[in-house]
Amino acid sequence: MSEEKLVERRVLVNGVSTLYYETGTGPVVLLLSGIGEDARSWRKVMQDLALTHRVLVLVLPGLGGTSPVDDLRPGPLASFAAAFLDSLEVPAGIVVGHSYGGAVAAYMALEHPQRVTRLVLVDSAGLGRAINPLLIALGNLPAPAANLLATTATLPGVGALGALAGNLLLRQPWRVPLQVLIAQVRLSRTRVSVRTSIEMLRLGTELTGQKRKYLVLGRLKNIAVPTMIVWGLTDMLLPVSQGVRAARRLRNGRLEVIRNGGHVCFLDSHEDFMAALSPFVRDDIDRLRK
Repeated sequence: MSEEKLVERRVLVNGVSTLYYETGTGPVVLLLSGIGEDARSWRKVMQDLALTHRVLVLVLPGLGGTSPVDDLRPGPLASFAAAFLDSLEVPAGIVVGHSYGGAVAAYMALEHPQRVTRLVLVDSAGLGRAINPLLIALGNLPAPAANLLATTATLPGVGALGALAGNLLLRQPWRVPLQVLIAQVRLSRTRVSVRTSIEMLRLGTELTGQKRKYLVLGRLKNIAVPTMIVWGLTDMLLPVSQGVRAARRLRNGRLEVIRNGGHVCFLDSHEDFMAALSPFVRDDIDRLRK
């Protein structure tokens, strides 16, 4: 079976030039990426889902093609994602968010519930205080150091930071398509993306972990739509225990643990990830057809 073609498009969202990728036809699935993550990392997931769905990947502001915005907190970004759906005249869809994008997706379900038919949180931020100390350090850099890091992002020696990040994000990097790795390296050497990523970490972390005021763990009981939490067992950024606790708080939730997956489990263990995601997403179609 031939692969569905990914189309790169642009649209104005609240006056912001916004990049997104699209493929397939049918009910909408919206994919949201994490901090410093190239949106095309979702390519294989998009191609699989495109057999039954219209799949959209929104590039969040300041990350890889969408113009920056002033407020990068999860709540305002959830409103931005809802406005993005408005711009495409999409009333609602299944929302899948990874890492920081998971926090944004959770806020969408809480603050724009009419836009979310089902929710998937993948190794999501906002579900507990614990987080890798390296991210705490990056998020709490003094302003001059953060600016220096962003300014020197294009220098060859800074690539070592990208290699270190890759070791933390992936447990099986050899399974990642070369084109995805190349796109990710290019993004990690873009000053705007580095500056945006550091700002997101600054907003979401403090010296003792993820900031309490942005955690959604205590609000999960208010999410009414079917929700699935997917977590890589060997995630080195956010512990799998956060996913276990979060699943217990949901009114209509389930948990899938990817045994050989790290933080980006849909790249580490694509087949296992899709084995978890596909039935949950396509069950919505089966229900509508009955």
